[in-house]
Amino acid sequence: MKIFAIRIGEKYGPEYEEYLKQKLPSYDLQFIREPIDPRVQLQWNKMYGMSLDINEPICFIDIDILLVNDYKQLFDYTIKPGQFITIPGWWRNEKNYKINGGFFKYYPKDCKYIYDKFMKDIDYWQSYYIKNGTTTGPVNGEQCFVEDSVKERLELITVPDSWITRWCSNDSIDGVYLPRWQFSITKKYKDLTNNDYIYLGGEFHKDIKLVHFTSAVNKPHEWIDYNKFV
Repeated sequence: MKIFAIRIGEKYGPEYEEYLKQKLPSYDLQFIREPIDPRVQLQWNKMYGMSLDINEPICFIDIDILLVNDYKQLFDYTIKPGQFITIPGWWRNEKNYKINGGFFKYYPKDCKYIYDKFMKDIDYWQSYYIKNGTTTGPVNGEQCFVEDSVKERLELITVPDSWITRWCSNDSIDGVYLPRWQFSITKKYKDLTNNDYIYLGGEFHKDIKLVHFTSAVNKPHEWIDYNKFV
């Protein structure tokens, strides 16, 4: 199976590619290093996979992630034509949106209409969800666009909440002091999953398979405990 990840710009170095290569040696892992069109910004280039003439499932992942425990269950998640598999963004605040853009699995031919829709009006869609207040800029909204578009024709499936978490590499995140942030997100995770913790004793809960370090200044390689997961 082909897996694609985007590394465009200077934010993430080649060490992020090396990490994913180490974790995913049995898959056909490819990196997108140049925009598919000069107008297409950063993570919006993940629409590339939807243009491929491939009649078998592919995965698209963000590069700011850790893969832990039995993470291959995520990549090998069963999918049928007409379905779109993604991960829940259960920590998100956007009203009416539930997915996280860090992982997609789909049949490219099923999603060609999404690619065409985006490429027909690139500038409009790249600003749409910022202008309507769903999310904040300067570059954002692609996961909302995908969620809205998938619902037009396909069956949207999210893997269990317990499989995925957000995490932080800094002393604070979203303006919240780290211990308070960790307490808050752990409580939400516990309420959703009945699991007692996210991260404890240098280990993520055994159910967790993908850890997403979301936000512009939040990088997994800068986390003090990163080397425990290499």
